[in-house]
Amino acid sequence: MNKHILIAAASSAFALGALPALAAQEKTPLVFDASVSDATPALRKDACKLNILGISDERFSKGGIGADSPVATDAPQAWVGTGLESLKAYGYTVGRSSAPVAGALNLDVRLIRAYTWLGHMRINGMVAADVTLVSPSGSRTRKFRASGSKSNMMNANSEHVTALNYAFNHMVHQMAAGLSSECAGATIAAR
Repeated sequence: MNKHILIAAASSAFALGALPALAAQEKTPLVFDASVSDATPALRKDACKLNILGISDERFSKGGIGADSPVATDAPQAWVGTGLESLKAYGYTVGRSSAPVAGALNLDVRLIRAYTWLGHMRINGMVAADVTLVSPSGSRTRKFRASGSKSNMMNANSEHVTALNYAFNHMVHQMAAGLSSECAGATIAAR
């Protein structure tokens, strides 16, 4: 079997979620870092109280984050939760309860994409979440997606996590603006 067929087969296996090579890899921790961002948080006058009902991992490939070079990672729920708490920098009050909280905008968060890929001497990251806003009158889903990138210095696993953090911080910036329009009827955050 020639080299190109092997590479194509490995890429296809990753895309289909079959990551046998990741099982043998040491897992790289997903640690949220709010400092890797091009967006500057600004307090929003219309920020409200948020309650995170739950965070689920609904990515197709749950074993890792690297599309071009597989990077095995731990479960992303804690990383997502810490990232969502950075909405406090925008003036939101963020809490976590599995039961809806009166006076809060209640959110059920589903991570549907979190991966990295290589291109033009950079490591690029993509994060996407479907956020269901739960209220007594019903629920509806908002979609948030963002990308970010960093220079590829050594293709270290930690650099892939940094690229994802850039993407996540961009998504949080989008969420801060998008969720403020949903705050009608929720308690305005105390400052």
